[in-house]
Amino acid sequence: MKKKTVIENLVVSTLTQLITLVLGMILPRLILLAWGSEYNGLLSSVTNILRYLSLLEAGFNTATLQALYKTVGQDDKEQTSIVIRTSQHYYHRISVVYAMMVLLISVVYPLIISSEIPYWETFAIIILQGAVGVINFAFRAAYQQLLNAEGKYYVISLITLLTTVLTYAAKIVSIGYFGSVVIMQIMSVVVIIVQVIIYAIYFNRRYKWIDKNARLDESLLENRKYYFTQQIAGLIFNSTDTFVLSVFCGLKVASVYATYNLVYTALAQIISLIRGSTSFVLGQSFHKDKTFFEKVYNAYSAMQSMIGGIMASISMVLIINFVKLYTQSITDINYIDFIAALIFSFNLMLECSRGASLASANIAGKAPDTTWRYILEAAINLVSSLILVNFIGMKGVLLGTAIAGIYRTTDSIIYTNNHVLNRSSKYEFKNVIIDFILFFIIVYASHNIISVNAINYIELICYAIGTGIVVTVVYGAAFILLNKNEARDLIKAIKQN
Repeated sequence: MKKKTVIENLVVSTLTQLITLVLGMILPRLILLAWGSEYNGLLSSVTNILRYLSLLEAGFNTATLQALYKTVGQDDKEQTSIVIRTSQHYYHRISVVYAMMVLLISVVYPLIISSEIPYWETFAIIILQGAVGVINFAFRAAYQQLLNAEGKYYVISLITLLTTVLTYAAKIVSIGYFGSVVIMQIMSVVVIIVQVIIYAIYFNRRYKWIDKNARLDESLLENRKYYFTQQIAGLIFNSTDTFVLSVFCGLKVASVYATYNLVYTALAQIISLIRGSTSFVLGQSFHKDKTFFEKVYNAYSAMQSMIGGIMASISMVLIINFVKLYTQSITDINYIDFIAALIFSFNLMLECSRGASLASANIAGKAPDTTWRYILEAAINLVSSLILVNFIGMKGVLLGTAIAGIYRTTDSIIYTNNHVLNRSSKYEFKNVIIDFILFFIIVYASHNIISVNAINYIELICYAIGTGIVVTVVYGAAFILLNKNEARDLIKAIKQN
């Protein structure tokens, strides 16, 4: 059943991600052509700023998921109902606070940025984008965690696929026929309401056993304060770049960052869908069988590191050509920056390399011991970005992220292997180092040997397919040749899932 669920998750999630990727590339291009780099930079900046408001659920969503891994793994429906009831009670409260914070940001942010966009238009954009978060917290966040814990990521993906297509279609119509960014934001609110209705219908039919009057028990979520701190630090780490750029370098530079980040966010989401499709096996196996958990961890960490290397390497071969095509006729700022692309790719690999170790430490209940590490990571990123942005602009904030990422990746791998798996970290570092060596070889080749100059997107896709095949073969062959025993363990672990 786990194997079937993993396959369903991967197939549906991959389809969803591919469609989202294509639509996600089209929309910013239309925004750039219709309204220019300033509006594109504003929308990107607002999206990142509003991520800070997710701090209101920080810790609680992770604590809910960890608690559900245990109750679902033990098939305890009574305790599962208690966790869901407790979680939903909390989300109802924070939706009110979230709405108040959105209002405050919508009043203040237009005053601190340098922009020709009217104050009230910026105000309306923030209010409407924030409304999506309010609706999410109030009506569906808790139930979505149950689907994640049960491994039904494909259900989330199917609903996301439907609403994503509706959202992008509505936004494209808004750009083409109404020419109004405010109407475009209104469409997003309408679609999120549709999504909530779909979730409500699904749970009313499939989860009638959930006791909606179950007692509240926050002791089940005892580590939430540590997860809260972790997510604050993580949000600062992930959102620092756009905010610093919009304040110190202006919205046009933020637009350049957003254009590259569009690609790398899509690649990170591919990694995320693989995590989402398989992480329930990691979480449930820890509460059942520690030996099996170690095998799952080996498979999980090797898979993420290798795929991170493959994605980052493919992007380095194609990214500059893509940006040239994507920003054709956009002349208000230069979008071509190979070094920025290199650091983006490097940061993607770092994020993938530490994904398994970070997740496993939380699953093992080590949050009280690891939380200060998240704080240090965020502090390193923020301080170094604020210093370096004054000297090398966008590349400075990217380099600040890289400095913090190197520290956190190294530290998390050592900690999880020593304190969760009780073994040496040499095995995991070996795989990571091999992937990085291959990455830099491909970077050198892409810059000095390989020449990709597609004249349209169809030709670029053909290059991408060919590059993807070659790069995947290179990474796979290197892993098998240098890690024969680990490769056998990886295959066995995948089969057992």
